[in-house]
Amino acid sequence: MEFTYSDLKPGQLRLLGPVTMIDGSSISLEIAHFVHTQAPPYAAVSYTWGEGDDMQMVQLNKRKFLVRHNLWSCLYYLGLHARDSEAKYLWVDAICINQKNIAERNTQVGVMDEIYRNACYVSIWLGLDPRLEIYRHRIDWPLLRFDASNFHWFEYAKKLADHEYWSRYWVIQECLLARNIQLHCGRNITTWERFREVLGYETGIDLFALPKQDRTTTILDSRKHGALPLLLARSPGDYFSPQRPLDELIIHHRHSRCKDPRDRVFALLGLLSPAERASLERFFPNYSLSHDAVVVITLAHLREVNGAPVTIESRKLFQGLGVESKERQKKLISAAEHCHYYLEYGEININSDASRQERARYMALEELEFGQEEGVSENQLETTDDRGISSCNIL
Repeated sequence: MEFTYSDLKPGQLRLLGPVTMIDGSSISLEIAHFVHTQAPPYAAVSYTWGEGDDMQMVQLNKRKFLVRHNLWSCLYYLGLHARDSEAKYLWVDAICINQKNIAERNTQVGVMDEIYRNACYVSIWLGLDPRLEIYRHRIDWPLLRFDASNFHWFEYAKKLADHEYWSRYWVIQECLLARNIQLHCGRNITTWERFREVLGYETGIDLFALPKQDRTTTILDSRKHGALPLLLARSPGDYFSPQRPLDELIIHHRHSRCKDPRDRVFALLGLLSPAERASLERFFPNYSLSHDAVVVITLAHLREVNGAPVTIESRKLFQGLGVESKERQKKLISAAEHCHYYLEYGEININSDASRQERARYMALEELEFGQEEGVSENQLETTDDRGISSCNIL
C-alpha cells in the first residue's frame, strides 16, 4: 500500500526518523509531525533531486514511497550517520513536503529559510564516492551504494567542487543560512571549514585570508569551480545577513539552475531584508501562479519598491528570471506597469492561496494569457556558462 500524507497543522513540519535497513537493501523510515519550536534536533538535507524517471522504493511508515536514485543513496548514508549523531532526525524537502498539495507547498517553502536556520546542521550530499566512475563501464544498472577505503578529500576536492550540486538555485539559501554544515560523499564526511581549506590548497587560493572586499567572481574566476562562490560568501565566523536587494540577487544568481522557473524568485526570499521580504510575502511563494504572473509581480515590485529601472535592455535581469524572448519581455514589462497600484497601495490582506490568486486577478494578469514561451522548454530556460556547466554567482 502506498504512503498517504496527513495534513500539517499551522506551525508544524515533518521529520524523518533514523533509517532502518531491511535485509540489508531496503530502507524503512518513520515520518512524524512536530511543532517548529518543539522539534527534536535534526539535520536539513541539501542535495540534487536528479534527472530521469527511474525511481527506487523506500518504506515510509511501512508504506511504499518512491524516490529518485540519488535521494535513495542520500537517505541510506545520511540516515545511517544520523543514528549515531546529535541530530537523530532528517528534513528532506521531497519527502517532508507533500509536493502534490500546492497550499502546503506554498506554506512550507515560505518557511524554508527557518527550517535550514534552525537545523543542528545542514547535510550536503555530493553523491557516491567518485571512484565509482572507474567501474561504470562494467555496470549496466544504477548503483545505489558504493564503499571503498582510503578516501582522501584532498584528492577529489576539485572534482567535488564541480559537482552539479553547486549549480542548484536552492543551494544558495541552504548553505548561507545554515548554522553548521557537513559535507557527505558516500560514507565520507567532512566539515565546511575543512573542505574550504582543502579546496583553497588545491586551487592555490587562500579562502580564509582573502578580504571580503576582494571576494569577487572577477578576481577569482569563480566559474572555474562551482563551489567557490558559496565558500567565499560564507566565511569563518560569519553569520549571513541580507545585504542585496532582489534585483541584484536575481542578476548574480542568473547562472544557477532550477527546474521550476518560479523558484528563481521564491528561492531568494529568505535572503532578503525583512522590509523587502514583507512586501513580497503578500504574493509569494504561490505555486498556483504561473511563471508569467510571478515575473510580472516581481518586475512591478522592482520598479515601485526598489526603484530599479526595468526595460527591454535589462538583459541580465530577464536571464535571471528565465525569460529569453524579447517579445515576451515587452509584454511582461507592460503588464508590470499596469499592476503597480496594487503593490504600493493594495489593502487586500494576503493570508491564503485563494486571496493571493484573487490579487493576481485584480492585477489583470489572467487577461494577458501569455502562456509558455514558444519553442522554449523548461530545461532550456536553465542557463549555462561557456563550458556548458551551470554556475552560481553570489558575490
